[in-house]
Amino acid sequence: MASRAGSGRTGPGGHRARMRARIRAAGGASLADYEILEVLLFAGIPRRDTKPLAKDLIARFGSLPAVLSAGHDALRAAGVGPRACAVLGLPAIVAGRLCRADVRPQPYIHDLQAAWTHYITTRAAMPARGRAAEGQVTILLLDATNRLVGEERVPDGSPAEMCRDILQRVLRLHAVSLVVVWDDGTFPPSPRQMEGAATVMRQVEAHGRLLSTVMHDCIIAGDVDWTSLRREKLL
Repeated sequence: MASRAGSGRTGPGGHRARMRARIRAAGGASLADYEILEVLLFAGIPRRDTKPLAKDLIARFGSLPAVLSAGHDALRAAGVGPRACAVLGLPAIVAGRLCRADVRPQPYIHDLQAAWTHYITTRAAMPARGRAAEGQVTILLLDATNRLVGEERVPDGSPAEMCRDILQRVLRLHAVSLVVVWDDGTFPPSPRQMEGAATVMRQVEAHGRLLSTVMHDCIIAGDVDWTSLRREKLL
């Protein structure tokens, strides 16, 4: 009996485990409104049964949407603690951002030519180049379908610093692959420029593999033409 009680099958912990298992098996749509609220409250109330509070809030405010759109003061007056108030405020914030999101499809970067075409059409809008602010390296961050999820300039630095900066941006936007554009403004590039870019990109490719991130290639760009490190067999 003691081992059964300690197994987490009874009490709030066991109930939470069953709720999570239910969501995994049947999806969140299988939950009643009060159960959705109950699960949201898990994060704000770690060690107490949240079902009574969830039911009380539904009864007090009239519906799940009304609870989630209630302000901090109204929730506090209903007996919700500050930590749980912060949690219950998040769905409204997410909904607002989804409503403001740009629903236009992002560009599909299916090959290097598409990457180059996209880059030259947006290059003028990016920050000006210059060795102080250094805008010569641009990363095109892609999702699993090769849709663009982000386009950012990377400051100049040592190979290790640039590798770290690039991969931090990959992680922040949850990209699964990338194309890098190294633009010195002149073409053809010198052997020194090519090797400098290759040194950074080899590090990005090697460390990216550890993060399950694919680096497709690095375009070496000038004002009117381009090549790539893989084309030049430097990667």
